[in-house]
Amino acid sequence: MATLWDTVVGHAAAKLSLQRAVEQNHTNHAYLFTGPRAVGKFMVARAFAAALLCPQGGCGTCNICRRVLEGKHPDVTVMKPAGKNIPVDAIRALRMDAFRRPVEADRKVYIIKNAERMWEEGASTLLKVLEEPPGDVVFVLVTDNSGAVLPTIRSRCQEIRFTNIPIEDLKEYLVETRGVTEARADLIARLTGGVLGRALDWCDEPWRLARRDNVVKTARALRRADLNRVLEMAGELHREVRAPVEELAADYQEKKQLLDDGSLDNAVVRRFGKEFDEELKRQQLKEELRGVKEVLSTLSWWYRDILIYKEGGDTALLVNRDLEPEIAEEASALPLNKLLRCIELIEESIRAAEQNVTPQLNIESTLLGLQEALYA
Repeated sequence: MATLWDTVVGHAAAKLSLQRAVEQNHTNHAYLFTGPRAVGKFMVARAFAAALLCPQGGCGTCNICRRVLEGKHPDVTVMKPAGKNIPVDAIRALRMDAFRRPVEADRKVYIIKNAERMWEEGASTLLKVLEEPPGDVVFVLVTDNSGAVLPTIRSRCQEIRFTNIPIEDLKEYLVETRGVTEARADLIARLTGGVLGRALDWCDEPWRLARRDNVVKTARALRRADLNRVLEMAGELHREVRAPVEELAADYQEKKQLLDDGSLDNAVVRRFGKEFDEELKRQQLKEELRGVKEVLSTLSWWYRDILIYKEGGDTALLVNRDLEPEIAEEASALPLNKLLRCIELIEESIRAAEQNVTPQLNIESTLLGLQEALYA
């Protein structure tokens, strides 16, 4: 019979370790879930919380499991950053709450997302609870950057490591849960590198695949483009990157308008409005960085595919398998040393994006650099 764990894609070793701990009643008081962003760490954390509270160890169908997964169980608390960091006051409140009896279950679970974003004072406050934990509490800290978590906190947690999901597993999951075709699921799984969160976005947002097509067309057009055309194409790609960023602004504007319904005094409206503006700016920067990195990653996958084909590699290794004829054509025309230089150049551009180089300038310099490397 299927259980809650069967609904979580990938991460077989992590799931087995946690499932056995629940079944044998040998759970630790604190866990540290580490691994790349958006691979499914929080999904597993929530499943683990449900299994800890469920009388059957995570059946996935009872009222307890359903409420935990929906975020509605009073004995499971999810904490995440408010803005850039997790407020110290929130950690203090958690510490006090941890010593209160559970509301319904035999224990309580606290899931802390982006645990690396605690201020030092907040981390020290949490450490005091981890040093002398209540017997009926389990903490699950989730992070993309374990090195940024206080070493004394890491030492008091059992670390569970996560990696990207195998392509075939993710493909099967997308077909079963998102209703996409096998061919489309295979393409999305490959383009997103086995990262669950990104793959789900690509299923829900078809324009991401259309942008992939535009990036490839741009790369192929560099052969015949003059300087003005290259800058034009860079501008077009940047506008595509900016489109979802602008949509965020519209969403936040709607939220701000809801504040101004007369139910709150002006001072409160101004304070919330300022908080909305600050959060919008953070989310826009995050989305724009994500968009630029997706454009650059698409270019990197493209030239990697050409390199694999040119060297006679297995075509099953191609990411853009639906574009094999185009890849073959490019492979016959481009020298090996120039392809290697292109991949190096794109890696440099990705690092520049992470160092906050202006997005449009980064795209422009990348395209110009690729053109020079390939056709000069």
